[in-house]
Amino acid sequence: MNPKKNLILLLVLVILGSAYYVYGVKWAAEERAAEERKVKLLKGIDEKALIRIDVSREEEPYQVIRTEKGWRFIKPIDAAVDSDALEKLLEAATKLRERRRIGDVKDRAEFGMDKPRMKITFGLKDKDDISVEIGDRTPTREFRYAALAKTPGIFTLQLSDIAEFDKTVFSIRDRSIVPVMPESAKKVIVEPQGGGEFTVVRKSKDEWALVKPIQDRADSIDSEGIVSTLRWDKVQRFVDEKPKDLSPYGLDKPRLTVRIFTGDDQKPTDGVILGGRKVEAPETKSGQKKPKAYYYARRLSGGPVMLINEKTFKDLPKSVLSLRHKTVIDYDVDHVKRILIESKSRKLDIVRKTKKEWDLHVATPDGKQEKIPGRHKHVDDLMWDIKWINAIDYVDDPGDDLSKYGLLREDGKGAPLRYTLWLKKKEDAPLEDKSLIIGRFLDEEKRAYGRIEGEKRLFAVKKEDYDKITKTPYFLSERRLLLYAKDTEITEVTARFPDESSMKLERFGEGWRFVSPEGREAEPGNVEDLVGALKDFEREGEAKPGEAPDFKDFIVELSGRDIRHGEWGPFRFADKAGSEFLYMREGGKVYRITKKWNEDKLPKSLKDWEKEEEKEGGSA
Repeated sequence: MNPKKNLILLLVLVILGSAYYVYGVKWAAEERAAEERKVKLLKGIDEKALIRIDVSREEEPYQVIRTEKGWRFIKPIDAAVDSDALEKLLEAATKLRERRRIGDVKDRAEFGMDKPRMKITFGLKDKDDISVEIGDRTPTREFRYAALAKTPGIFTLQLSDIAEFDKTVFSIRDRSIVPVMPESAKKVIVEPQGGGEFTVVRKSKDEWALVKPIQDRADSIDSEGIVSTLRWDKVQRFVDEKPKDLSPYGLDKPRLTVRIFTGDDQKPTDGVILGGRKVEAPETKSGQKKPKAYYYARRLSGGPVMLINEKTFKDLPKSVLSLRHKTVIDYDVDHVKRILIESKSRKLDIVRKTKKEWDLHVATPDGKQEKIPGRHKHVDDLMWDIKWINAIDYVDDPGDDLSKYGLLREDGKGAPLRYTLWLKKKEDAPLEDKSLIIGRFLDEEKRAYGRIEGEKRLFAVKKEDYDKITKTPYFLSERRLLLYAKDTEITEVTARFPDESSMKLERFGEGWRFVSPEGREAEPGNVEDLVGALKDFEREGEAKPGEAPDFKDFIVELSGRDIRHGEWGPFRFADKAGSEFLYMREGGKVYRITKKWNEDKLPKSLKDWEKEEEKEGGSA
């Protein structure tokens, strides 16, 4: 064996071993040690062990502690901490890490550490406190210098790491008006000034009942909404932390008192009293003064006098009506098989043929009968309009004389209007019927009264709801000009104009082409816009004599062909200034057509359907 060669191999092994030790052992160990020092310096706070956060600073120092009932301020005030703010505080504490190690320095003043701007102390159960002193910003303005109390080493913290601690006491404080969760409420008592107390109780998760001053179904959303409003609306300002006299705030004689019960005992869990109104007009940046109104409030459990927004006060119920269930009649629209509408002048029997097909049977007292096709869209709207009627008032004890409520016809025989609905909830289920009686509209009261068959109490509805459900058979009928199902069924369209010009187009593949005048290129999108709109053009009834304009000065006359019904039209359209309708002449009759959605779809000249030629040289 060659000794020289062996010596060289030995030297190589020594070098490799040394390199492994330097790079793999020594440097790695030093790197791990550095990481361990960093972790030991500030390793984040154990949330479970955290029992106190103390923020010392020149402006508004504060301290919060963990109690059996949650986190509370103990200075500068005794108050609960906002749950969202607390969550962010605790998260910031657990994620607190040094960003860069500066190490020991000769002059701590250069980093603002001789007089720290803020000191955060974390009190830990069965462990030493951890205090972090915070100094100046770094030159990049993204970090601040910091150090653990009583240690020489300096490091940096990102501004976002400490932002949650450096906030006003007001922003961290619990500002709920009443700290009761809506889902935990079992009973709510509301007492307006002057009496008239009313009470709602929870029957199940989503059902509430009115038990005082009358027994009735309550509006569940509005009932739980009382607690939601007081829980989630925020206090705008704390006025007096320890009031000795409530009269300056109008709280000695509250405008409104709300008591919230979460248990079965007779003592409320909490609530609120609302007092005087306060209007302020702070000056805006533009120099204007915008008045804003607030109300004084205080929890039933005591505590400070608060200012809340006027909107919060308005959102709370002031009368028993505001909490009553206002839906007059409830059902599933898809379950309706038949609707019978009876009045003095006619009977309208609406019968479902298929899911989207209805027949209208009209019978008059003189024996005349007529069967006309109904349009699903309008019958469906009627069913929803009946279902969505909301009571604006109730008469719980109307007495025997219903004439004053408009619920008897002039001849005293029967109700002005009766709606009977037959429902079938399942295919094999029996038909069920519900009857709704509506009186005539009383202009002097701006309302109509009604009742459910079999119920004593009356309800009142506003004119808007009354008008929606008192539609004529014509309104519910099929009134469209054209009955094609798909746009592609229209294969030909002709338009004629007052200047005696005309154009005729036919469907060609996926587009359109001119039949006359020849040699023109069509703009297919504009033609398709009209074709798509035509199936929604509806006759809104015949025009009255003298109402329609002279059709000599018309907009356009349309005709065409569809593959199922053959030729259609001509329909001649004209406009009249100031009218909400277009007018359409078909044969010897003139009909109204709603102008709002349809006017812009009509072509006004040949150019509307002709493709524009591209200008030479491009656009200017």
